[in-house]
Amino acid sequence: MSNDPIQKINQRLSQIPKAYKGIYKKAVQGKSLRAAVNAQCLECTGWQRKEITLCTAKACPLYAIRPYQEILQDGHNEAFSAVESKNSEQGYIG
Repeated sequence: MSNDPIQKINQRLSQIPKAYKGIYKKAVQGKSLRAAVNAQCLECTGWQRKEITLCTAKACPLYAIRPYQEILQDGHNEAFSAVESKNSEQGYIG
């Protein structure tokens, strides 16, 4: 296996579903932190968008900012609401 990063990226791109190749390209080019998070979460879940919504890996550093989360009816995101609630109890302003 080659140590050439371009070759490794192209090899990985050949395994990614067409719908997500653009996100991955943007991420590996360093053009977007959001694309990097999205690509990592998608790769972690086998490129299954719904699995990110259903993610239970609450210890993952990307959990609170993962893409494709369901927004609650009050307009708040459940993961962020938990963090905001915990911070407000500790006296943090957020």
